[in-house]
Amino acid sequence: MLLAPTLVTRFIRSYLARQEFREKAEAMISAATGAKATINSLTWHDNTVTASEVRLEDMRGWHAETAPETQAEGGRGWNVEARDVRAALDFGAIRNGLWSIRDVAADELTLRPAISSCLIQGFPDTGVSEGIPAFLRGYIPGKIEIDGCEVERFSLEQGGWHIAESRLHAGSWSSGKTALTFKLEGGTLQIPVRLPEQSEPLKLDITKAALRASQGQVQLSDATLRWKDSSQATLRGSVQFESSAWQTFAHVQEVPVAEFLTAWWKQRLTGRLKGDLTFSGSRSAAPAWKADAMLENGVLQGLPVLETLASHTRVERFKRLVLDVCQASFHPQGEALQIDSIVLQSNGLLRIEGSLTLRGRVIEGDLMVGVTPEALRWIPGAQNRVFVLHNPSGPPGLHWTRVRIAGTLDAPQEDLSNRLIGGAGMALLFDTPGQLVNQGAEALLKPVLGEEAAKIPGKVMEGASGTLENGVKAGSGLLNKVLPLFPVGK
Repeated sequence: MLLAPTLVTRFIRSYLARQEFREKAEAMISAATGAKATINSLTWHDNTVTASEVRLEDMRGWHAETAPETQAEGGRGWNVEARDVRAALDFGAIRNGLWSIRDVAADELTLRPAISSCLIQGFPDTGVSEGIPAFLRGYIPGKIEIDGCEVERFSLEQGGWHIAESRLHAGSWSSGKTALTFKLEGGTLQIPVRLPEQSEPLKLDITKAALRASQGQVQLSDATLRWKDSSQATLRGSVQFESSAWQTFAHVQEVPVAEFLTAWWKQRLTGRLKGDLTFSGSRSAAPAWKADAMLENGVLQGLPVLETLASHTRVERFKRLVLDVCQASFHPQGEALQIDSIVLQSNGLLRIEGSLTLRGRVIEGDLMVGVTPEALRWIPGAQNRVFVLHNPSGPPGLHWTRVRIAGTLDAPQEDLSNRLIGGAGMALLFDTPGQLVNQGAEALLKPVLGEEAAKIPGKVMEGASGTLENGVKAGSGLLNKVLPLFPVGK
């Protein structure tokens, strides 16, 4: 009996070189995973074995033999393909009742969802004791232990997700264990979401990632990724095998805002984004996403409305607006992109709040604009006829008005400019001349009313001692030009 372990080891060394062992190994893997396993020819050198290819069709998870009736209920498995597989068998562990497999490696490993079911309806005996004398069979190991696996090029496809060309390290596995841990380094991760102004789904470079795979799902944690060189992202999420449902949470920073802008806007808005994104989807549901973003070091310039404000207020800061605060929430709404909770602020000058909707190239928006009194002092009628609203949620000390946005992304339009001109015309007619002193009525009205009409505030002051009749005539002429500019229904 003392020689039994040695006899078993010798028999196993001989048995491993036979075609019978390859077939038995396929049966053992099939029993453990619920898959149809295929192993190309095995080549042994001492205690090391190589296989040019190993395939698993419709793999359903570890210990599939424990619930074959559950397997038959449906659901999709995985097709697994490994190339140039290598492993070493510790023959010494056989004496301790253990199949100890060491130094497992593969050049390539690819996982894809199975297209059709190849369910095995019965699982064969997984032992290797056939042909062994009865008194030696009790010494055949009944447990398996694998100390890990290294894969040079790992790929995974699932529900629009695609990991490609990544180095993979799989943790140890032993009989009775129903989960595996993995670590990834390098390669790319493609997410089934296309962000605004991006022609392809979002693709990130993997720095590192940790995953845990079980019978029901793959969980992603501690993932660090990069995008567009300097951009960084941390990622966590999960994918359900049965439904292909997935959900991902990401935090990003240092993302150039220009990546999401049209050519027209790239010339006018600069800065880098950071924020949080949530993605979700499934086999039966289109991908959905939501983003809460903040623009850092933002600068807005070259917008017609800013040029108008700079001209009318005599505040040059409007031409190149530094955004001390710039944040918003984004989510798709049918075919449109909804932008809510917008806050843009340039300290000591301006604050904008509201929402925008993009339908293709068409833009609609409803904004509250608040400016400081100093910015309005040169615009006749602005404080008491245009910027007259209250905004309880805004900071104190600002004068507010509502601004509506329309048009296209390449040529957006706003209604503030016309209302400022209308307010100036109202002030010109109905405010006392003293209120117009030192104000920029002439500069404001000249582009619309003409040079002569724009000079009327000054003429009114100069001719204040003139007759009432002359004043009425002058006012009537101006009235005919200004009335069409008055805001209607505001």
